[in-house]
Amino acid sequence: MDEADRANVLPGEPESMRAGRLQLPLVSVIVINFNYGRFLRAAVDSVFGQTYPNIECVIVDNGSNDESGAVLQAIEARYAGVKIIRRPDNGGQTKAALEGFAASCGPYVIFLDADDFLLPHCVETHIFVHLSLRIHVGFTSGDMLQAAGGQVVLGTEHAFNRLMQTGRGIKPRAVRPYRHMLGEAWPPGNFDRSILETLRFAGLTKEWVWSPTSANCFRRDALSLFSDNPALQNLRTGTDLYFCLGINAVSGSVLIDAPLAVYRLHGGNVFSQRPQLNKVLCYEPGGSGDSNINARAVLIDHLIVRADRFVERGWIWIHYLWLLWRMDCENPGFAGPRWMQRSRGAVAFVKHYESASALFGGLAIKMWLALRFVPLKVISNLRKSSV
Repeated sequence: MDEADRANVLPGEPESMRAGRLQLPLVSVIVINFNYGRFLRAAVDSVFGQTYPNIECVIVDNGSNDESGAVLQAIEARYAGVKIIRRPDNGGQTKAALEGFAASCGPYVIFLDADDFLLPHCVETHIFVHLSLRIHVGFTSGDMLQAAGGQVVLGTEHAFNRLMQTGRGIKPRAVRPYRHMLGEAWPPGNFDRSILETLRFAGLTKEWVWSPTSANCFRRDALSLFSDNPALQNLRTGTDLYFCLGINAVSGSVLIDAPLAVYRLHGGNVFSQRPQLNKVLCYEPGGSGDSNINARAVLIDHLIVRADRFVERGWIWIHYLWLLWRMDCENPGFAGPRWMQRSRGAVAFVKHYESASALFGGLAIKMWLALRFVPLKVISNLRKSSV
């Protein structure tokens, strides 16, 4: 027994009980910052102010040229355990997220935008839900408050609301309240366990139904299925859409109908430049910073190129082909033949036909392509030996 173990021994505790003590999972909160020095301290304070007992904080600064440097020095002086990665330039949200992910080690991960902040019970609620689920989803998504000028202006998130107003996703037998008894008892007695009654399971969708980045808590192993895509190095934004759509497609997700974080409206946001108002768009689609169409295309490529991670490892090939059909999207910025413009999945299947046919069978892929109106000449020129 080392010194750390001796310090944790309770008086009179039998050896057999000491051997069975387990910690709650470590949660890695990765704060991504670019020129948000005026908000950064509040974001980091919200991480260290959590009611949950086992958290690490990693800050990735994306080459900021505002007051962020001085704020980071003050944060280092106050919080001894914080990890700070200082990038020399702004490589975009995705690169920063991936660097923070590589530097973290918790089995659960939250990406926190530096202009947002977490409510005190955020991490505790996410982990309680994850450990209470009978269906092991890839991530949970809490609701968000929207604030401007130091005031709460909205209590819910628009996309999140769309699912909550339907009768979909209710699975009453899919949860049982978790109680941690292999160490310090958790959750505490004042924790609201009725949160489990608010849950909704998101079905297969290529539409956004979750809250933005900061309200989501991912399984590390789920992120790892998608984080090694080389194309992510060129995806500056749309990181949350890429991970949420992909992970939900293969492993599912859960929405928690309670606000767990705060989305700060300050005029420079990409997707909520103004408070959300019914039937009035609050951002400029396709404007500066909107990479969602590219994120969808990069995701389809990854689902096809790395299909071996899923087919016959939980997914039957015919079900996976249906998933790809549902997730397919247009090919952004492509000026070639019409079939290539319509379907990114068709382009990826033709490009990677040899490896894909080994998983799905050549005939199945050719039928998929024909239903996407790929010309017969193109289909017939694919390797016949793989059919």
